[in-house]
Amino acid sequence: MSKEQYCSPHPAHAPLLLAAVCAHWRSIATSTRDLWSSLNFQKSSLAEDDTELLLLWLKRSGSRPFSLRLVLEPAQSQPSASLTAFLSTVFDHLTRFTSLVICVEGSCPVLAESKSQILILQELSLDVEWDDLTVTQLLCNLFRSSAMKSLTYVNFRGFRSDSSPRLDHDWTNVTRLYLAYEMSVMECGWILLQCRRVCEARFELVGYWGESSTDPLVFAPMPLKYLRQLEISSLEDLSPLFNAFNSHSLHAMRISLPRSADPWPHIPFIDWIQRTGCRLQELRICGPVTEEECAEIALIAGIYPTVSDAPGM
Repeated sequence: MSKEQYCSPHPAHAPLLLAAVCAHWRSIATSTRDLWSSLNFQKSSLAEDDTELLLLWLKRSGSRPFSLRLVLEPAQSQPSASLTAFLSTVFDHLTRFTSLVICVEGSCPVLAESKSQILILQELSLDVEWDDLTVTQLLCNLFRSSAMKSLTYVNFRGFRSDSSPRLDHDWTNVTRLYLAYEMSVMECGWILLQCRRVCEARFELVGYWGESSTDPLVFAPMPLKYLRQLEISSLEDLSPLFNAFNSHSLHAMRISLPRSADPWPHIPFIDWIQRTGCRLQELRICGPVTEEECAEIALIAGIYPTVSDAPGM
């Protein structure tokens, strides 16, 4: 079994299948901790015995680091008792987890009630309902703790950040970063500034409900020497980010702007290319860019951009 593969709780799949062959196989399977160190739930809703299955996996995995993937579809109008019990169990054992993926199309108030100290979590992915402010509060609370320093992969989608403090986390060890929620270019730049080791970054700035400042944004230089792939979809002007970028290792970039947005930040982008000497291998622009600008980019960057009118990336 691959280390990255999540085990299924289905009787026809390992490890339950191995444990059902005979008494000898059952003894071997139940005592092999690594077989029970990951679990994958992908279904329309959780049942009462799913929490019991989670506890069984946790028990049989012994002291092994644990990985969990929970994907629930379709959305539930209200969080069920089974979901609440399951998530409560998850957060009661967070000190065991190295990877946690939660994708729930509905409110998850139990998430904000976690008091666990996360010690070894390396991968955290949360995809929740757009107006689930409780998740934002949870993240803000957890990120203030030094117990989150092990994170290397972060993927947050669907929650609003304007009603809570920004995610004050030590992002130093994060190498893969994917954020899609209502945030400003200012917050995007602030986070990037902290990610000195990031290799892949994707920002989908799907709108911002906070107050906009009339003062021009100015970021400190961002020495992102490991950054190889950057994707940004934004409703706001990205010029301040280009003016601050300092990454010559960038190989792939995708920028998406709506057709109604301000002109594409052509000059800041050209200045960035000339300042860093970056040689892009892939450049995709979704939005209002002219043929003349594409030709100048090709001349300076050594690559002709792929242009699309599609609003998404």
